[in-house]
Amino acid sequence: MPQINRSYMKKIISILLLTVFVLSAKAQTQFRDLSFDEAIAAAAKEKKQVFIDFYTDWCGPCKNMTKNVFPQVAVGEFMNKNFVCVKYNAEKEGKELAKTYKVSAYPTFIIVDTQKKVLFELKGSMDGETLINRIKAGLNPEQTPERMEARYNSGERTPELINLYAMSKMQKGQENEGFKIINDYFNSLDNNQRLASENAFLYTVYTISLNDPKATFMIEHRQEFGQYVAERINARIEKLYRSTLNTYFSGYQRQQKSYKEEEYQALKKSMQEIGMDKKYPYAPIFKLIECRHSSDDNAFLSMCEAEFDALNSADQNLLILNFPRLIETKDKEMLKKMSVFIRSRLSQLDANAITMSGHTLRSIEENL
Repeated sequence: MPQINRSYMKKIISILLLTVFVLSAKAQTQFRDLSFDEAIAAAAKEKKQVFIDFYTDWCGPCKNMTKNVFPQVAVGEFMNKNFVCVKYNAEKEGKELAKTYKVSAYPTFIIVDTQKKVLFELKGSMDGETLINRIKAGLNPEQTPERMEARYNSGERTPELINLYAMSKMQKGQENEGFKIINDYFNSLDNNQRLASENAFLYTVYTISLNDPKATFMIEHRQEFGQYVAERINARIEKLYRSTLNTYFSGYQRQQKSYKEEEYQALKKSMQEIGMDKKYPYAPIFKLIECRHSSDDNAFLSMCEAEFDALNSADQNLLILNFPRLIETKDKEMLKKMSVFIRSRLSQLDANAITMSGHTLRSIEENL
């Protein structure tokens, strides 16, 4: 077998690595280093539109989009195919342009044509699939707010229209109108239609409370949804239960004097019936909630010390950050115990929680 020249092999490997790097780079969204006028000229030449990402240095959601969304292959392929993409810091080089387009929240994404006319605008952090779908919807003449209203008023009730029309209302701050569109549509469906995968958005997007009839239906029929949407349905159910449980765990119900034992017990029983306690040990949380509403401050603090290590990091953070609400006291001895408890657990918290705990400690210790 003939020997292969080592120098030649190194060249081949270098070429292959370079190819992989180039393909990887092309897969993500290509934000070009262009001025606005240069971007407009490039878009005219390439027969595209201009996508502008207005961000700031301090904006967490902006960083999430940059780090986790725009590098995605599907996002990159879609964005690079259709737009000349640029990004400007709205407090630095993009300040005047941000004023021109009345940008007031970050991130704000604006799509303009080659005449600099705004075609579509959206704000905030979102996943890649949502970003692509919202841009497609926003640029589709059949999905402009005016056209969707006309279609809806003419009697059209397709899942796609209902979803997009309701969302467009909510994006304008018209939440009541948006939820009315959703709920009227839900009420018009029979059980088979409510279980159809194309209507899963009714639950995964627009069901935000356990008191919602849509939530009741989703929970009662959770095992009847198709395999395609079952995972998302179950995730939403667990999120709704957990969100409600947190109003007890965080002390909100206590502070608002809205705690009702029968409602809490019904919530606990329902969570156990659907098996949520099999996926995550909720027993420590139940103990802490029940102790807080049946015992004095010293007993509750002792329970926190006993159960803290049984909580996951998110629940540990939640408990610490809500300590002043869970134990509302001016007693200096108790305040000192609270301070000692928090300080002794700081090493177990994540960086963000440690920062927030500083505010919690300050609110406690300034009264000592």
